[in-house]
Amino acid sequence: MKKKKLIVIDLDGTALHDHASIHPETKRALMKAKDDGHSVVIATGRPARGSLNFYRELGLDTPIINFNGAYMHAPGDSNFEEVVEQISLDRAMDIFNSPIREDLVNAVCEYKDHLYILKRDESLTSWMWMDEVDSITYGDFQETLDRNPSGFILQAKPGREQQVMSYLREHFSDIVACRNWSDGYQNIIEVFKHDINKGTALAILAERLGFHVEDIIVFGDGDNDIEMLTFAGTGVAMGNALEELKAIADAHALSNKEGGIAHYLYEHVLNP
Repeated sequence: MKKKKLIVIDLDGTALHDHASIHPETKRALMKAKDDGHSVVIATGRPARGSLNFYRELGLDTPIINFNGAYMHAPGDSNFEEVVEQISLDRAMDIFNSPIREDLVNAVCEYKDHLYILKRDESLTSWMWMDEVDSITYGDFQETLDRNPSGFILQAKPGREQQVMSYLREHFSDIVACRNWSDGYQNIIEVFKHDINKGTALAILAERLGFHVEDIIVFGDGDNDIEMLTFAGTGVAMGNALEELKAIADAHALSNKEGGIAHYLYEHVLNP
């Protein structure tokens, strides 16, 4: 009998073949993995509200990693000890009161599914799953932000994203790290606690679930997957992954649009 695996999947660009749907072959393979006794875990940069529909679609009962490791929880399990990493309110305000303020169009602070948004703007919030939030507060963070956030989303002025990130890295690297998005969202900057990532969360989760590193298989496509691919016994880069991720991966799969996770699992993990 094959040893049971902890199978960890990113969503966008990995398990999803578009931003709204799990690839049907990937879905079948992951559900087969569950039936065979393996554990399937989602690890995503998305908030809970943007990922729990896929969690339910796959019929998962494992913990889920959100916000790139800043939030780990087990939906429906009140006994699970959540991990909620936060940036201190004082230091968050230091960041927003710094010179980067002049280079921002808008900003969002997030704690679980509570949002604090600098300005009302549908162009920013249309893709933030606003219908599922627990609360939304608009206005200057000096007046509205009343808790330590888990992270920020910054909307930089066109062409100023690199200047914003350079300033954060020069002056606040002891507090936060940052990355900017792609695919038409280059001016969107994600800011998160400097020592937290999917890999740190996965290490905690693996210990709690009783999996050894060599029994962990991770699938990813982006730079926010680097740490968890490095941590896992087998890190698999999708065919559409960044070249940086492919270079450090233990194995490669077909692209997300080709159901790469399914093909890999059927070849290497699943019982016939």
